[in-house]
Parts: sequence; C-alpha cells; structure tokens
Amino acid sequence: MYSNKKRKLTRITSGFTLFLIILNLFISFNYATEWVSIPDTRLTWGDSQDIAPSITQAQDGRIWIVWHSFEFDATNLEIFYKIYNESATFQWSPANKLTTNSSTDKTPSIATAGNDIWVVWSSNRDGNDEIYYKIYNGTFWTPDTRLTTNSSVDEFPSIMQDNTGDIWVVWSSNRDGNDEIYYKIYNGTSWTPDIRLITNPNSDWDPSITQAQDGKIWVAWVRDEDIYYKVLQATRIGEDIQIDEVVPDTNLTKPDETIDWHPSIMQTQDGEIRIAWDSWILDRDIDIYCTIYNGFFWSPAPERITYMDEDDVMPAIMQTSDEVIWVAWASSRLGFFDIYYKTNPPVQDLHDIAIISVTHNPNVTVAPQGLDINIEVVPQNYGLEGEIVQVTSYANSTLIGFQTVYLSAGQLMLINFAWDTATINPGNYVINAEASIVPGENDTADNSYIDGVVTISLPGDIDGDRIVNIFDLSALGKAYGSTPSTPNWNPEADINSDGAINIFDIGIMSSNWGQSW
Repeated sequence: MYSNKKRKLTRITSGFTLFLIILNLFISFNYATEWVSIPDTRLTWGDSQDIAPSITQAQDGRIWIVWHSFEFDATNLEIFYKIYNESATFQWSPANKLTTNSSTDKTPSIATAGNDIWVVWSSNRDGNDEIYYKIYNGTFWTPDTRLTTNSSVDEFPSIMQDNTGDIWVVWSSNRDGNDEIYYKIYNGTSWTPDIRLITNPNSDWDPSITQAQDGKIWVAWVRDEDIYYKVLQATRIGEDIQIDEVVPDTNLTKPDETIDWHPSIMQTQDGEIRIAWDSWILDRDIDIYCTIYNGFFWSPAPERITYMDEDDVMPAIMQTSDEVIWVAWASSRLGFFDIYYKTNPPVQDLHDIAIISVTHNPNVTVAPQGLDINIEVVPQNYGLEGEIVQVTSYANSTLIGFQTVYLSAGQLMLINFAWDTATINPGNYVINAEASIVPGENDTADNSYIDGVVTISLPGDIDGDRIVNIFDLSALGKAYGSTPSTPNWNPEADINSDGAINIFDIGIMSSNWGQSW
C-alpha cells in the first residue's frame, strides 16, 4: 500500500512539476516587452517614399540598414543604405546610394558573412524581375551580379549565412504559374541550381530565412494573407547538401479577419524564434506585430510593436551582439513613407531632441504678399528623460516665432506658428525650424529641419515670375470657379485665400496688373 501511495504521490508531484514547467514556459516569454513605451525613431527624411528595410550587424559592431527609395528619381526605385556607429559623433551615416541603374531595384535583403556584407534585391533591368546581389568586403563593393536567369518574375529575396559558411538566398518566383518559394546556396565557389522549396497550388511569396542555434533552417512566408513557416534540416554530404523537412508548412497567424504580410524571422541569443510582420485589421491602419516561439509554444497572442494611426509596413527584425532587438519598418505617418526603427531595450541617448517635420499650410510654393501662412513644426524627444525645449521657426534667418514646450521621453508634439507675410518683401524664403540643444545632448544633427522654399510674390503674380501679366491671368482663368474639392483647383490662384477662385481674386490681380518686383 505504501508503494502504491508513493507512486500516486510521485505521479501527482510529477504532474504538478510539469504544470509548473509549462506555466513557467508561458511566463518566460519575453512577451510583455512593452514596445509601446519605446519611442519610434525616424531614420529617413523627405518625400521620396522609403520602403522595404532590411537590417544586419557587421562584425565590427556597426548596424547596417538597406531599403529602396525614389530619392533621386521619382520614377525609378534604387537601393540605399545607412550605417549606425554608436561611438561616432554623428551616429548614423548619410544615406548612401547602392544601385545606379535606370531600372527598378527594390526589396533588398542584407546579411553579414564573415567580414563581408551581402545585399540581394530584385531588379527589372533585364526586362523582367530577377534577383541580383553585391558584396562589400570592407573596402569596396563588387559589381551588381545577376543571380537568377529565368523569364518569370523573381522577387522578394532574403539572404543569410549558415553555420558552415554557406550563403542561402530564398525568394518568390511565378515560373510555375503561381508564386512559389525557391532557394539556392553558395558554397564559396559556386551556386546550386534554383531549387523549389514550396509545392502548393496557392500563392506563396515574400519569404524570410534564418538558421537556429541547433542548425535547423527556418523559413517564413505569406500564403493566403497569412504567415506560414517551415523548418528544414540541412546536412552536408561532401559537396552535396541534403535537405530534410522537420516541420512542414504551418499556418502561424491562422485564418481570421486580418491581412498578414511581409514576415521577418530571426532567433535571439537565448534561443527564441521571433517572427515580425505587418497586419491589417479591417477598418483600421496597418501595424507591426511580433510573435515568439520559446522551443515549446508560440506566444499566446502576437505583440503589437507600432501604435500609430497611419500605416506601418514591411518590418525587419534582428538582435545585435549586446542582445538588443532592433525592428525597422516603413511608415506613412507623415504623408509619405519613411524608414523608422525602435529597439528593445532602447538604444538611445539620455538626452536627444529632434525636429521630425516642418510643413506649411496652405501648401503653396508661391504665396501672395499678405497671405497668412501656418507653419506646423513637429519636435520629438528621442531621449530617455523629459526635456524643456525651445522650438523656433524661421523664414530664411527671419524669426517667425518660438515656443517653449515640455516633451516627455518619446513624446512628439505639433506646434503651430503664424507667419504674417503682409510686411514681408517679395522674394524666396526657406521655411525651417530648430530645437534648442538640451544639456547633455550629443546628437544635434537632427535638431533642425528645412521644409522648402516659398516665394512671396506680389498679389496676382501666380507663377512667381516677378511680374503680374497675361500668364497669371491665364492660370487664374483655368482655375476660375474652382474650390479645393474640384479637379481644376489651383491654390496659388486663390489670391485672397478664401477657398474659392472668383471675381475677388481677379480684382486683386487687376490692382497689381503690370507691376513687377
């Protein structure tokens, strides 16, 4: 009887121990990482549509981020990159242009391979989308090298180096009549042929690849507006690599009311697999989410990383050698897409203020003398402590106004300045703003921001050519009778800024007819 009680007690104790282990596994998720309390940091500036970032850490510790952009050509995407050096005075380098081709170069992926940096991307320079790559050896970049040679569309590449030193590239291709995932491997001498990884009648696209500490290869991708993943075991046999499926195609996000796209996968130093992606919930904006696999379970629910009202898309996630997790993505929060990032724990200076945007309303390039213009300035506190900041707005070097505000850690604020142009001499004025340098601030390069040039003209000089003449009357005639909601609206022709182009605007123009400045 004693032995039976002992066995029963052992079973109860073992069951309770198992319960505690399972409970601890759930609790051990770095799930409540409080991304919401970490400020988003803007990396690119302008109206050039910067999208599709990818991120890696080089062996020297520097952080590299690549993306595609229209920065120098509104009709042509090119690949750009920036480098973060924590010990430098200006921690982020300027944007460097990586491709210089008249074609469209898009969706880059970056990886560290020993002392080298590899970048792969999709380019249509051959008449259809193909995968290209180039390598930085610490001194120079190699020429663009074509990786795929198929008449189909090959796009959305992802690259990594495995623990044997081989380079893996996965991508999506429609060569089989629908999008499927392909891969190929470089052993230091040659590339394997293109190998099909997924065989499914549905569309499989936009893969991301990583290798876990146990050597297994994880691939995540999109199918049917959900995130899928699979796990592979790669075994080298001489010059050949045998690929065995460990975990088959698995739906991570499950069918629901969301549209889930653009996964990025990585493993942390403590062994967790993390997948970030963008998710669109109907009637709401797109945000970045992340889920964690701790070796036994996926986190009970994905964690939301971004919380803005605008769209945040195409994330890239990785962990640096100091165990900081970086997430980069593209956001439309200022009316056009820029690259943003955040880190957990925060990689921030204690004191860091920036002006993240300056705009003017009405949004005109030529404004008649006397028009009241509203200057909108957005400062943000990137630091870890609250700051008292003076924000000042200028037209050229002429003061428009200043305000002193308090910004808590991570806070951004919209500040309005009224620019009365009634006494402003006609001419070209650069609208700009600056934030005061707070005590202890090292990164001051982003404390100022230039909006653009506004020409203050004589009332009636619509085209800003320094004379009121028939060309201005023609421009007003084309927009006559319009309001901001009509197709032929021209804000420069609304001389008195009353929201309608009418006889009153003609009257103002006639009073200055023939005058020049």
